[in-house]
Amino acid sequence: MKKINFGFVKFSLIGTECEEFISYALKNGIKIFDIENVDKIIYAKTSPSDYMLLAKLRKSFHIRIHIEEKRGVFFRLYKYRNRYGIVIGALSYGIILLLCSSIVWDISITGNKDISDETILDFLTENGIYAGASRKELKNTMTELKAMLYFDNLAWISIENEGSRVYVKINETISNPTTGLPVNVPCNVVASRGGRIVETEVYRGTMLYEVGSGVAEGDIIVSGIVNDGAGNISVNHADAKIIAEYEEEINFYKEFNTIEKKKTDEKYFNEYIKLFGFTFPTHEETYEDGYTYSKNSYDVNIFGIKMPWKRIVIEKTKTEDIEVKRTVNDVKRSLEQELELYEMNMLKNVTIVNRDISFEQGDKGITVKCKYTLQGNIASQQEIVYE
Repeated sequence: MKKINFGFVKFSLIGTECEEFISYALKNGIKIFDIENVDKIIYAKTSPSDYMLLAKLRKSFHIRIHIEEKRGVFFRLYKYRNRYGIVIGALSYGIILLLCSSIVWDISITGNKDISDETILDFLTENGIYAGASRKELKNTMTELKAMLYFDNLAWISIENEGSRVYVKINETISNPTTGLPVNVPCNVVASRGGRIVETEVYRGTMLYEVGSGVAEGDIIVSGIVNDGAGNISVNHADAKIIAEYEEEINFYKEFNTIEKKKTDEKYFNEYIKLFGFTFPTHEETYEDGYTYSKNSYDVNIFGIKMPWKRIVIEKTKTEDIEVKRTVNDVKRSLEQELELYEMNMLKNVTIVNRDISFEQGDKGITVKCKYTLQGNIASQQEIVYE
C-alpha cells in the first residue's frame, strides 16, 4: 500500500561533524535523502517527523541546522491549527466518511422483469441487506440460496458488494404456472383445461393420448407410473409440454356517458430527502380526495460520486369530475383498445389462432364479446398421492 506523503523539510548543516551526524542518523533509522555539498554547506531533505528527531539529535554534535524550505500537506494544515472550526469539520468529515465506508449506501437491481424491485428489496431487508446495513454483517451467499427457494420464477441470482454498494443481478425463468413440482416428487401431467392436443413433448413418463385427441380438464395426459414391459412398475416424476387448442370468451362493457376525473393545472410539489429509510424533513404519506399523486426518486451526485441519499419529489395535481359523452364509434374504439390490452397482458404466452368479435348495443352502452381460439401449454403437474 502506498504511503501518504505529508511533505518534506529541506535543511542545511554547517559544522565540523556534519558527516558523522548524518551517518549516525541513518544508522538509527532516520531517513535523509537528496544530500548534496555546496560550498562546504550540506543540504538534505527529510520528513517533518524525522526533522524533529534531527533537531534533538544535533545537540550531541558540533553543528548548526537550519530549515531552508518546507513543503507538503502537513505544513498547509499546520497553519490552520488554531482554527477550531476547520479542525472539527475535518474530523467530522473523516468520521462520517469512515462510517459510510462501513455500511451499505445503495442497492442496484438488474435483470428482473416479473419480480418488482420493491418485492426484491423487501426480501433483502428481511435477510439483513438494506441501505444502512453494516457491510460486515451481510450474508450474500445465504441470501442467494434463500432467494432461490423463495421466488418460484427465479433461475439465478447474484449478490455482490462493490465498495459501499450492493449489486443484485437476476435471471428469471419463463413464467409457467402449470409446472413446478420438485423433480423428486412423483407426479402425473394432467390437463389444466379441456382442449384438443396438437403438439407434445414428453420429457419423462408415459403418454396416454395421441395428437388430435380431445381431453377434459383434470384428465391424466402423461402418467408417472411406468411399466418397463418386464413386469416392473416404477413411479416417476412425469414432465411434458402439451400444446392444445381450446376456446375462450371474454366480455367488456362501456357506457356512452360516464363521469371521469380530469387533471387541472393546479399543481403542488413537495420534496424531501430519504436516507437509510429515514426522511428529512419527516414525511408521512397522506392523500386527499380530489387529487392525483405521482412520486419520483432522483439520485444525488456530488462531484460525480453517487450519494447514499435520494431526492424524492411528490407532485400533487387537483382533479375535477367531468361528464364525458361518447358516440357509438368512440365506445367501440375504446372497447377494441381494452381487447388489445387484454391480449398483450393475459394472452402473451399463448398463440391466438382466431378471434370472433361482436358488439351488442344497449340503451346506456355497448358490450363487446370476443371468442378466441387459442393454442397453449395445458400441462399441469399433479402429485401422485398414495392412500
